[in-house]
Amino acid sequence: MLTRPDGSYAEHATSGLYCPLGWIVKTLSGQVMKRTLLYLYLALVFVWRGQAFAQGVVVEYFPIHVGDKWIYGHETRDDNGRGIAHLEIHQWKTEETTIGPWPVPEGMLVARQVRIIEGSPPPDWVHPEQERGYLIRDNCLYADVSWNPATRQVAPDFLKGLGAYLSPDFCFPLVMHKTWGAPHGLPDWEVSRPEEAKDWRVVGIEVRDKQETFHITSISSYPGSGMTVDIWFIKGVGIVREEEIHHGTIGEERTRLLRFESASPR
Repeated sequence: MLTRPDGSYAEHATSGLYCPLGWIVKTLSGQVMKRTLLYLYLALVFVWRGQAFAQGVVVEYFPIHVGDKWIYGHETRDDNGRGIAHLEIHQWKTEETTIGPWPVPEGMLVARQVRIIEGSPPPDWVHPEQERGYLIRDNCLYADVSWNPATRQVAPDFLKGLGAYLSPDFCFPLVMHKTWGAPHGLPDWEVSRPEEAKDWRVVGIEVRDKQETFHITSISSYPGSGMTVDIWFIKGVGIVREEEIHHGTIGEERTRLLRFESASPR
């Protein structure tokens, strides 16, 4: 007779001996399962913390609190064929208000309500009054994301381009000479959407009152001959200035931040 682990005795049905084989297998199987689940849990925690850390870096630069508000002034100047003395000029102001960050499988979706509060943009302005979407993915930010406000999910057409030809507009943290942008060696005029494959570089940093303003310029070939695209970005505020200028035929769009109102509790 052999002793069970609980101190009692048992005899084998045929030999009169206790056989602990079933108990051993069951115990070992349970231990292996517990260890496997523990490793899986730790792996998921590691991945989640890594994603959370990356997203945390982004939100240090790009505010996402509900109620954050930006007032921008815009101006476009275009040659309509009648010469420099008769340029087509439009001036207007917009108010952008954060209405929500929401977790999505691709990262975090952030939306701003955009409305025109003064003046009128040109008819072909690309940002009419709407809910403008952003996607935080790892340590990068995508602007003008197609999304469904009803489901709060990224649209299929955007998902199709993500990781194929779409490139992020910003990758953080921002440091001098940092470069990011088009995946897989794009832009390439052979691909279907070369205009979405952009490359950017930090070319300057200005410090004023302990606040850093990062000057970012497009180094992509897409804008074309004579076109320059420059953005100025302040950590914790966002875009404070943006210029798209054609240095041949006059075509300019300038945007400046007039006021930022943070909704962050401090």
